[in-house]
Amino acid sequence: MFRNRASTERHQRMLGEGERELFAPGRAPAVVAFHGFSGTAAELMPVLRAVADAGFAVDAALLPGHGGRVEDLQEHTFESWLAGARARYEGAVKEHGRAVLLGFSLGSLLAMQIASEHLAGLAGLVVMGNALTVGAHTSLPFRIWDLFGQPLPDAYLLKPKAGNLVDPSAMGTLVSYDRHPIRSAHEVYAAGKRVLGVVDRIECPTLIMHGRRDIVCHWKNATLLADRIGAKDVTVRIFEHSAHVIACDGEHEQVAREAVRFVSRL
Repeated sequence: MFRNRASTERHQRMLGEGERELFAPGRAPAVVAFHGFSGTAAELMPVLRAVADAGFAVDAALLPGHGGRVEDLQEHTFESWLAGARARYEGAVKEHGRAVLLGFSLGSLLAMQIASEHLAGLAGLVVMGNALTVGAHTSLPFRIWDLFGQPLPDAYLLKPKAGNLVDPSAMGTLVSYDRHPIRSAHEVYAAGKRVLGVVDRIECPTLIMHGRRDIVCHWKNATLLADRIGAKDVTVRIFEHSAHVIACDGEHEQVAREAVRFVSRL
């Protein structure tokens, strides 16, 4: 269901309750984490806490336009999110010397773009529920709109729930906007094609994790990335009973163990 700007200002709210960011002291390599579109670090919290409990530093800040007013997100682009993500990464490397990029959904695109740039201090890459392609319910309308070449409206698509999960028990912990701004959602769609064109430049050790039952970004995105990535050290894990938000779904403990094991060997 669509709503224009005036109605969002009166009725907008956040879905879920919990922490929106996480910062933990610890040893290198620091894990710099980027959440998904319209979400917060709550989408990654079980993995981030496991990494922090293992003694590694964690930096999981809100991306620009997130965690405040949904109207602010409407005006952001992939470039503005990328600038914020690079700044977090550079700060972590300055403090800790080495860092691992960890990204979920939109955050996966940011992490892969930065990893392709061969910045100093990069120890590894963790990609979760990657958004190189998105489901037809999202991609097809944008593809048709692009054919007409018209500006996208200042409109918002209401979200029926905070995230795509098989096990709904964690739904209330997913803190996100209650709607998607259409213009900035198009930025995510377009960024998938852009990042797919640079993944062959990624050379660092990479862990790819995806839920088999993901209806937002199909699980075959994991094999697409594994086939295109330039890195030689690549691990792919498909979680059979998880959907898009795999860090919080029913197999979250296994997902967290894979992440900790990966970071620990770098």
